[in-house]
Amino acid sequence: MRRKAISYQLSAVRNKVQQSAFSEKQNLFTYSPIHLFTNKKGTTLVELIVTLAIFSVIVSMMYSTYSTFLKQVTIERKTAKTELDIFNVSWPLIKEIETAGFGVPKTGTCGTAISLSGSVLTIHSTAAGDDQYAGAWSYVTPAAAVYGVAGTAMPGVPTGKNVVIINNLDKSRLGLTSVTTTDAGGGYYYLTDTTSNYMNNVAYWTPYVSGTDLECYETSYYLYNSGAAPAMCESNTWTLGRKVSTTAGGGTVQPLLDCVLTLAYRFGCINASTGNLTWQTGTNCGTAKLRLMKIGMVIQSSTKGASSPATIILFEDLGAALAESTTLTTEQRNYRWRKLEQTITLKNQE
Repeated sequence: MRRKAISYQLSAVRNKVQQSAFSEKQNLFTYSPIHLFTNKKGTTLVELIVTLAIFSVIVSMMYSTYSTFLKQVTIERKTAKTELDIFNVSWPLIKEIETAGFGVPKTGTCGTAISLSGSVLTIHSTAAGDDQYAGAWSYVTPAAAVYGVAGTAMPGVPTGKNVVIINNLDKSRLGLTSVTTTDAGGGYYYLTDTTSNYMNNVAYWTPYVSGTDLECYETSYYLYNSGAAPAMCESNTWTLGRKVSTTAGGGTVQPLLDCVLTLAYRFGCINASTGNLTWQTGTNCGTAKLRLMKIGMVIQSSTKGASSPATIILFEDLGAALAESTTLTTEQRNYRWRKLEQTITLKNQE
């Protein structure tokens, strides 16, 4: 009896396991991916229309965002070009103002290191100009020789070129001579005109032209009507021009920057005894020393379609008496304008 009972129980357990396995197979089939393909229900027309409507709204928003982004990028690229133009122009101008008086003797034919006549700024310097040797100089050794380019790193005076000798103490002109091409050894080249007066003073390369005795470059900056400004410029703007020459008043104007409305300068004089700084509109400091300079420009920075204030003021930090005020016409107010101000130290003034 016990053996039959055990056999019956095992048979019941086996049947229950088989039923459970069959039930699991049914569930797997019912909820498997294969079952999904047996669903005959399709998408209704209403659902399709709603989906297309939502998709259309999303595409419209994407297009609007893209158009706005593209317009903004275009404006920023135009602005970046303007900033690049301003930098490319202002950097040489600033550097040439800094070098005003470099290699210029007090007693000579060059004239004043920096001057302003009307709206024309004139700079005299051996470091200005476009020559590859501009800014070259060297001390005159006790052997009356100067360094040559081949024998030493810059600064060094190139051989076969002219130099003006300037006294270290008072910047007086000691002489105008040239450098021989005969190497004295160790990179030294003798001066053609050897005199003990030159020893321990400075020889500056000079763009000397026979018959003129001009011992430096004359560089001028001013605004003029080029007659060929881009169409984007407001009709009453100017072109910033630059002239460089080895003769006084010579040279051909080079256009540097279009769409300029205002160009102005202020000059800082320092009293040697008190150390007080005084700003003024001219370069004549009297008994004080000209040491600082401010340059200011108002430049168009957008095409028509913007909105600007009625007045743009330069040098506001100097007070009302020295501020430069530019009143915009109704037409000019339809453009955007940029102020550029820079304070420059005049390093070579005496």
